[in-house]
Amino acid sequence: ARDLSDVKRKADGLSSRWHYIWKQISERLPPPEPSKPQHEFAPLIGAICDEQIPAEVAWGFPEWLYNRLGSFELQVLIEVDYEAKLEQYLKEHHERLKELNEDTIKAYLKSVSKKIKDALGYFEKQGKTPVTMFENSKYPAPEVYFMLRVIPGIGPKKASMITRDFVYRSLELVESNAWFDQIKERNPEFDITHHHLITMPIDVNVVRVFSRLFGLKSASWRCLQNSPVFVQDVIAFSKLAFPDLPAKLDDFLWNVGREWCDNDNPRCQECLLRDICDAGQRFLQGRQ
Repeated sequence: ARDLSDVKRKADGLSSRWHYIWKQISERLPPPEPSKPQHEFAPLIGAICDEQIPAEVAWGFPEWLYNRLGSFELQVLIEVDYEAKLEQYLKEHHERLKELNEDTIKAYLKSVSKKIKDALGYFEKQGKTPVTMFENSKYPAPEVYFMLRVIPGIGPKKASMITRDFVYRSLELVESNAWFDQIKERNPEFDITHHHLITMPIDVNVVRVFSRLFGLKSASWRCLQNSPVFVQDVIAFSKLAFPDLPAKLDDFLWNVGREWCDNDNPRCQECLLRDICDAGQRFLQGRQ
């Protein structure tokens, strides 16, 4: 149980500094997405790759692949040996993958390559692309989530993440989104509504920062990530802090976890949330 006054203080602390912190985050950590090629399947492949490995590495794969294939036409993509290509690509970025052991990388290659292949097969069967699956109309955010969930390789977390990023582009909180922008170019009336109804994606960074924000300790952040009680607390807190768009909380916690709130060596003195974080306050007081 958490004291309501403390919960509200933290929620108010986040919401009141949204614009300032968003600016800081945007300057430090531009949202990862494939810069080129601007092709219908590039954002999908990047999104599927974005698990376990650093986001920048995952989102760099579509451009790397395009430079070797020279085409992103569906029939060309379907013929690719993704396990072999991904293995080659990751070897070129081995310095960024030092924390991953050999078994983890092997499992990643096998899982992600299958997801990409299955997703491409799905679109071939449907006779559509990630762009043409959307029509020239407005979609409630939850509807977009479920449209994405039918794509092989797009689970709940990724569907939430993509929907959230669509909403950010719709609200012009970001200057570009390769997937959304291609849909919009083809379908000028395309847009996202009911922004407040999307649920934030929750990963281990979110779990770690939220736990430390409230002074919780855990031997395993991943265990908490799978705890229904903990997840419900995070979701409820996101609605309290940002009732207009609860998914905003994800950017706070994910980026703070990635930039400052390291698992072993958190840099509390630099963190943007240090004055409302229980663990951060303990750390700073211990240094005085």
